[in-house]
Amino acid sequence: MIKLVFLIHRYLGIALGLVITLWCLSGFVMMYMQYPEFSSKDRLAGIEIIEIGDCCQLPSDFSDIVIDRFQLEMFDSRLILRLMDGPYQYIIDLLTGEYLTSFSELEISRSAVITAQELELTGNLNLLGTIDRDQWTVFPGFNSHRPLYHFEINDSLGTQFYISSLTGQVVQLTNSKIRFWNWIGSIPHWLYPTMLRQHTSIWLQTVIWLTIASIFLTVIGIYIGLRQYKTRKSRKKSPYHGWGLWHHFSGLFFGLFTLTWLISGLLSVNPWGTLEGRSFAEENHNLKGGYLSFEDVRNFIYSLPGNHIPATTVRLEGYMLDKELSLMAFDSNGARLRLNSSTFNHDPLSDDFFTRTMHIIRPNSSITKSDWITTGDAYYYNHHNMQNFPVFRLSYNDGERLYLDRTSGELVFAVDNERKWFRWFFQGLHRGDFSQLIRKRPLWDLLMWPLMLGVTVGALSGTWLGIRRIVRSAKNPKSFPFNSIPSLTKD
Repeated sequence: MIKLVFLIHRYLGIALGLVITLWCLSGFVMMYMQYPEFSSKDRLAGIEIIEIGDCCQLPSDFSDIVIDRFQLEMFDSRLILRLMDGPYQYIIDLLTGEYLTSFSELEISRSAVITAQELELTGNLNLLGTIDRDQWTVFPGFNSHRPLYHFEINDSLGTQFYISSLTGQVVQLTNSKIRFWNWIGSIPHWLYPTMLRQHTSIWLQTVIWLTIASIFLTVIGIYIGLRQYKTRKSRKKSPYHGWGLWHHFSGLFFGLFTLTWLISGLLSVNPWGTLEGRSFAEENHNLKGGYLSFEDVRNFIYSLPGNHIPATTVRLEGYMLDKELSLMAFDSNGARLRLNSSTFNHDPLSDDFFTRTMHIIRPNSSITKSDWITTGDAYYYNHHNMQNFPVFRLSYNDGERLYLDRTSGELVFAVDNERKWFRWFFQGLHRGDFSQLIRKRPLWDLLMWPLMLGVTVGALSGTWLGIRRIVRSAKNPKSFPFNSIPSLTKD
């Protein structure tokens, strides 16, 4: 039986060794270069300052639309209204009152010129064409924007960006450096080549079963490594030498870390909804007090010409909060200012708002603690993702936590028990995000490098042993794969 275990480990390692090695090596790159993401805050930098101008005309047939929030911003030097319903948008030209279901190449091209100017990108702008997806727009988050207009600027950075034909928004931006490092970073690490990733179900199952097989391989390897580690007549602890010795000892010292890294990597895709957590939709609805109505939006739009907004505003955003219309103004740097929706004066939320609404959000639950945090805690913090601070933290007797943004008053983060497990099993074990102290650089780098090097040595040495085995078997086909049972004492 033990001979079969050795055999399984050997040939499963030959099959999976290269994949695990790529995961290890690409992990080093991802410590310093993440997959490109053009966020809503990034988008603000490419938008013109709002000009009310000859505003405003509205259609008469959008009273049945469910409106979660709305945004006003410039597009192609004219003011538009975006009515948001989750990822979907109903866009209205406030100059004509017409719905804009898509944008022409000419409109997108003029908008791209403005975007390049606002982002201070220098060089000639070229339209490369329209695409449905490519390597940098492959995942489903872009589905509500396809097809995309692909632009290139012949600057020293090799900048390229993509504009949605349906919303007119810039949805992705890359440059030569980002593209190069991601080809050896996130793409092999996440198994993200376009031909695979565009088929979400196939990609997900591929990741899940490759990882499960790698976990099985690692468990067997740890067992073999422990079994083979013993004092012999020669006083050596290991029967191996050369690459085999490197593989044996790296497995002994770093095998458990390899196992936890693989398990946490598997959990990152939430296989079969394992640690998905709940949506907190009820808490969100209670905090908002309802949806925006046709009258809410219409009355606000018609009040625009008689009011003055901050001079640097590039976006106005309206949403419901505690049964009233709340208004946020954004500048191109992402700075936010809460305004009174009637007078447009600065209207920051008072502490009384938070103490009053915390009982409305979950009326039948007991609050064990409520406080302000400014530097993060175990679940809401800065590391790979930047968060807004301060936030008002609510802790409940069932262990769940809610976090309300100080400026907007909205629920920006929440954790239940499943999300807590996800935080520790993925962000903790996979990224080393165990505490605020460990996350600080360069301490985080100094801790992660030795651990990742140890795992990489184990994977790389095992891969080389597998390649060497294939070469030997090619020279002597009779020994591959079952006629040569591995020795229990040496490689």
